[in-house]
Amino acid sequence: MNTTIAILGRPNVGKSTLFNRLLGQRKSIVAPIEGVTRDRIYAKVEWLDKEFNLIDTGGYLPKSENLIDKKVKLQSEIASEQADILMLVVDGRSEITSSDRALAKMIKITGKPCLLVINKVDNPENEINTFDFYELGINKQVCISAHNGRQIGILLDEISLLLPKVVKKNINEKSISFAIIGMPNVGKSSLMNTLINENKSIVTNIAGTTRDSIDSYLTYFKNSIRIIDTAGLRKKSKIDDSLEFYSNVRTLRVIDECDIAAVLIDINKGFNNQDKNIIRYVIDQGKGLIIVVNKWDLVSKQTNTMKDIKEDMIYEYPYLKHYPIIFISVKEKFRINDVLKNVLEISNKNKNKIKTSELNTLLEKVIKYYPPPAVKGKEIKLNYITQVSQSPVVFNIFVNHPTLIPIQYTRYLDNQLRTELDLKGLPIKISFKKK
Repeated sequence: MNTTIAILGRPNVGKSTLFNRLLGQRKSIVAPIEGVTRDRIYAKVEWLDKEFNLIDTGGYLPKSENLIDKKVKLQSEIASEQADILMLVVDGRSEITSSDRALAKMIKITGKPCLLVINKVDNPENEINTFDFYELGINKQVCISAHNGRQIGILLDEISLLLPKVVKKNINEKSISFAIIGMPNVGKSSLMNTLINENKSIVTNIAGTTRDSIDSYLTYFKNSIRIIDTAGLRKKSKIDDSLEFYSNVRTLRVIDECDIAAVLIDINKGFNNQDKNIIRYVIDQGKGLIIVVNKWDLVSKQTNTMKDIKEDMIYEYPYLKHYPIIFISVKEKFRINDVLKNVLEISNKNKNKIKTSELNTLLEKVIKYYPPPAVKGKEIKLNYITQVSQSPVVFNIFVNHPTLIPIQYTRYLDNQLRTELDLKGLPIKISFKKK
């Protein structure tokens, strides 16, 4: 898992401006990510061939002036629970405040690597006024202007020096990494514990490398499955909405690490926008996906209840027709092993590279049934298809006019490839290349 850096600081020192400035370095950005319910709070950044995750506390923290102590407490929790490296941002045009001192003290208590980022220093002449910030006891300091981009490259170089060298993972690389994700209180921990107890074949428990999370290993039909623990997704706190913040950041990190994700949905709470956002992110990251609807035992059932609910979900989010939707009850242990069955099926599909000859026979068939329409008076010819990636599944189709393919025809090809090749549960990408 990538190193995570948290941007800390009192209100109005430029935390979110710095976050956006780092994302604005075109060559550095891998993938900015929208928070599930709020502004952007999390992003993956690349600099000098190194990657790190960035957390912005500025987009989350409440605005009220009488909540300074709570803000400091929340940032302390974020730093201790989620981050590996800390960046304390201060205002270089103002004096040190009690909040600056409190945050600096908290950072030193954590013992984690840190940088003091003195913001709003628009020119070299103003740096002479920043020596007082050594009082905070953080030796590594960088003067920047997030607003105009001054010395952002130097800041990124300093961050790069703090990042660990890439080391080979010690975990069993043959294991399938499987994450159970979803909103708080939908039954994630209960499902994980039930799966482990039902299979009674735990190989080992291994402490996570960044946050002391516990990953459990079990064997299912001679396949090793690593279940990434999200039991700590809900961090107890008296601060409003902090659970939501932890849930969002932790979930995004877990998705990045897994091969296949099961999005757990509480049938009593319904299929909401936050569920859809999590699903969308899983798909965008190219991960295998299973939709698991829990608490089936609490539903008043008729003959077609399950079918009707599934159709309603697909109506709200049509792309779900490409992914398995299963109904379970963790409490009653109803269809629990269907989850692992689907994990295994998706994993096996992901391992199989489709023969180019088979793909081109299929392409010829789908074109014959429905040829691509002419666009702007130009005839479109699809010449050749090949699979260039397995995880995620990516197909390159060579065509005479790649920029003229209508979106409707792309969807047609997507549907045909999924149906004919049995790719249910896997996100796929079609890339059109010039012949």
